Amino acid sequence: MKIAPPQVWRNKKFMYKLIASKCRKCGNIDFPYSPYCTKCGNSDVEKTELSGKGKLVTFTVSYQSREGFEKSLPSIIGLIRLDEGAEIIAPIVDTEIDKLKENARVEATLRRVYTDSYNGLIQYGIKFRVVEE
Repeated sequence: MKIAPPQVWRNKKFMYKLIASKCRKCGNIDFPYSPYCTKCGNSDVEKTELSGKGKLVTFTVSYQSREGFEKSLPSIIGLIRLDEGAEIIAPIVDTEIDKLKENARVEATLRRVYTDSYNGLIQYGIKFRVVEE
């Protein structure tokens, strides 16, 4: 009997790193990874790992959540422009809402997303936190 590893293990390269595609023709970076450049349509792209550092462009605060995620309220969702130029929408953690400002420097961090109560597996994901300069 062959036992397959959990889906989390199989997808760890993509779930715990910011992997983008970089066009070899025009240099455009697309996140998430795409086999084609969204700027010029070229299919000659390479995978590149992003630094996870950037600036907070804007953000919103949500006071509603899905069932089971009530403990994380209120949640902050930010639009982040990474240093490589790609933009990403992601949760912002470890900050107080009234102290959060646009153009703040942020960095990616690995945080718990949820725990599967059936088998106790902890699901982690990438979130962003404000860093001091």
